Amino acid sequence: MGFLYPGIFNEFPVLFKDVIGHEEIKERLVTALQSGRISHAQLFAGATGAGSLALALAFAQYLFCTGDKHGGDACGVCPECRKMQKLIHPDLHFVFPVVKSAKIKSPVSDEYINEWREMLLHNPYTDMEEWLVAMGADENAQALIYTEESGNILRKLSLKAFESEYKVMIVWLPEKMKPECSNKLLKIIEEPYPNTVFLLVAERPEEIIKTILSRTQRVNIPPLNQDEIAEQLVGRKHLSRESAEEIAHVASGSWLKALRTLEETEESVYNQDKFIQLMRLCWERKMLPVNEFVNEITALGREREKSFLLHCIRMLRENFVRNFGIDKLVYMTRREKEFSVRFSPYVHEGNIIPLYEEFERAYNDVLRNGNGKIIFTDLCIKVMQNIRP
Repeated sequence: MGFLYPGIFNEFPVLFKDVIGHEEIKERLVTALQSGRISHAQLFAGATGAGSLALALAFAQYLFCTGDKHGGDACGVCPECRKMQKLIHPDLHFVFPVVKSAKIKSPVSDEYINEWREMLLHNPYTDMEEWLVAMGADENAQALIYTEESGNILRKLSLKAFESEYKVMIVWLPEKMKPECSNKLLKIIEEPYPNTVFLLVAERPEEIIKTILSRTQRVNIPPLNQDEIAEQLVGRKHLSRESAEEIAHVASGSWLKALRTLEETEESVYNQDKFIQLMRLCWERKMLPVNEFVNEITALGREREKSFLLHCIRMLRENFVRNFGIDKLVYMTRREKEFSVRFSPYVHEGNIIPLYEEFERAYNDVLRNGNGKIIFTDLCIKVMQNIRP
């Protein structure tokens, strides 16, 4: 199994001390448990790259720990912590998006639990992009939490806790739940089994059904501080302070994005090359090369199409802001800045809003499984009209 990004930690588990930043949130979680006021359903809302999933894992370990919880953290050495090191604690359950395949027509999380554990042990600051790679998903596959998962949830949580005082279920990206599964999850959240703790980890909480949102205690996970990311890059990746600060600035509060920038993955290089090609083709208004471009992009699959469009949206924003001459507000890598030197004057007050809206519309259309060739052909025509009226 391949991974897109290098591992972050030398070893698992994720203790609170291993999670970058968020000291105030850690203290609140510890205080809630110590005072016996722990909510049975909590929603960790924030970008995965900022540490929402890592925090949920660290909190689960703290709940299970039976050793000396000194300094507001799990001991890391008791039998419960040892099991958490391999993510095999019998009272820890996971629900996450999965994909259908020729062999698995009605998939549930258990079908992919080995891949899930391996990915988290490698890197708890993960995202959907890496998870699709870990599952070996087809290019056009979309990961969802299917209706069949609800039966698994009810079965697991109806059992008594095996070893711990608590049963913990971590639901990663609950916004990916099918409505039928969401409704059944709502029922068990409304009438939970004793000592059951739900930790929902969401990137887009607004897409979760409102009845679930109203019954969870929300924990907002803000972007990481730039200095915190820089310190980690110096300490863990042995970068110079200058390089670390440059990457931390581009990372915009995401440790995952900092790693992505540091490694400059093949996909990030490809997206930038295609963005440059798209802008040049639209400036030249040559439809035959544009059609070839559209055929290449739509052959990548929906997830890669979305990744490319998000990159384009970010590049439009950064090139527009660069015109104001305030470097601290520009978040571009050196490769991206090289093209921006000549390109940024063409993104201005007269076209930034319509350009942004067209790319955002294309992204939403891809999200709704629209026809890729129609979406991208229309997008190219609209870019032509706005980039060079």
